[in-house]
Amino acid sequence: MIRCVCAAFVLVATAMPAPALDCPLDQAVYTPLDADDDWGAPEGVANSWEITHPLKPGTSSERPWVIRLAENRQKLAAEFGVADPPGFSATHVFMLVPPEGSRKGFKTTTAPSSLLYYFGDDLKRVDPAGEGRPLAPPLIQLPGLSKAFWNWKREGRRFIPPDGLWKLTGCRA
Repeated sequence: MIRCVCAAFVLVATAMPAPALDCPLDQAVYTPLDADDDWGAPEGVANSWEITHPLKPGTSSERPWVIRLAENRQKLAAEFGVADPPGFSATHVFMLVPPEGSRKGFKTTTAPSSLLYYFGDDLKRVDPAGEGRPLAPPLIQLPGLSKAFWNWKREGRRFIPPDGLWKLTGCRA
């Protein structure tokens, strides 16, 4: 009987979502939920992707932070400004700094961009914009960014981020 109760507790505990981290957005670290959707990794290799939101006042971003998308295994990263285009119901990201090796002929008008969505634990959309230091939502999505990178730079294709949801997994000091 005790074994059955313990087994049931373990099953229920693993099925419950992890509690949200109480982390400021500029210290949040997001990792992909589905890293298998990584087109930039050679066969049998797992890349180490993360999204952070470093503070960058004075950029062309409409918010005080940028989106930094990094692949740590290859030491490649790209930064994106954040914009709220008038007439659109979603936030948009546009590439500011390309990954290493992609700077030759870099044009922001043809560089990868994407919509930007933040989600709460209930999968309802939230917006961390606001006064002060907003807390990091549990989930983030940049739909279509993987395809945009795939179509943008055809030679090498070492930096093709996974599509799908990214989960808040850490908080850096």
